[in-house]
Amino acid sequence: MNSLSNLRRLWIVVVSIVALITGCDNEMGQLGPGEEKFADNEREVTAEIIEVMKQITVNRSDGDALRRFNQPKSLGCFDAEFHIKEQLDPNLTRGIFAQPGIYPARIRFANASKFDDRKKDFRGMSIKVSGLTGEPLWGAPGTQDFVLNSHPALFAATPEEFLAFTRAMEKGRLWSFFINPYHWGALRVVLEGRRKIQNPFAIRYWSTTPYRFGTDQSVAVKYSVQPCSVKATDAATEDDENFLTAAMKRHLEGQPACFDFMVQFQKSPADMPIEDASVEWDEQTSPFQKVATIKINNQPFDSQQSMLACERISFNPWQCFQEHQPLGGINRVRKVIYEEMAQFRNHANAE
Repeated sequence: MNSLSNLRRLWIVVVSIVALITGCDNEMGQLGPGEEKFADNEREVTAEIIEVMKQITVNRSDGDALRRFNQPKSLGCFDAEFHIKEQLDPNLTRGIFAQPGIYPARIRFANASKFDDRKKDFRGMSIKVSGLTGEPLWGAPGTQDFVLNSHPALFAATPEEFLAFTRAMEKGRLWSFFINPYHWGALRVVLEGRRKIQNPFAIRYWSTTPYRFGTDQSVAVKYSVQPCSVKATDAATEDDENFLTAAMKRHLEGQPACFDFMVQFQKSPADMPIEDASVEWDEQTSPFQKVATIKINNQPFDSQQSMLACERISFNPWQCFQEHQPLGGINRVRKVIYEEMAQFRNHANAE
């Protein structure tokens, strides 16, 4: 077992070195703090991604209801409390975090690609906070969404790289994407990020992509959510493919789930890029700072009716206030992709 682990570590090191060699040192390193660079072909890339994703989604369905392209398996949706701290440091009182109080939230936990909880995978945590004051950039008034992942970096650095990934997936040739040396950075993220877990309430999540924080156009942050210091309840036995849902149920029977919601400020545009979602921002250089607490109390959530309702809820990072505008190419294409894919899925499932 140790030999296999050592080989895996060695392979990650080799992949990382090749990814650095093949990575392009371009104009992105010349961007200023909080600055974006729009690609000329972004609209065309977005349109093609949507068409490929629709085809993959239909192919996967086998005549059943269409599921999300990403995070297709719901582990559970929960009513929660989003506590925005009072007396925050003045540099943290931006956007919704200038509205201290307790707000209702709806939170979905999911597997990124696997339907068997026992397998290695990325996990997702999506948060919808409501009852706020203000108009969002898109969507329902008074509502702010956060979309998070169980690894601090995305495997796709840019929309073009994500398009190449979806093209390979549609053809059933994902191996052809990952063996390309120019995509070995993506392979490294996948090797590092896909893990087995025991309890979705006991792991950390990251936004992976950057966001505006206030009205100053030079300020950008990433988000992260980590469990509070309360010890997580031991996991349920891994005796079936749905054991993570059982683990969350067991946890809530013993104690509420608790998370700290944090922000990390961009310091160096070169080392903390806006336009490369595959780069993890160094926490030693810029530590995360707590701005809110999430609390999930015990509640029924695993009935068939509840899980169906969980499948119908949608999240979009552009369901946000101006002060939290999504930044970077991956976020820009998400605006249209998330909206169109949700409509496509809901329309097909209603027929």
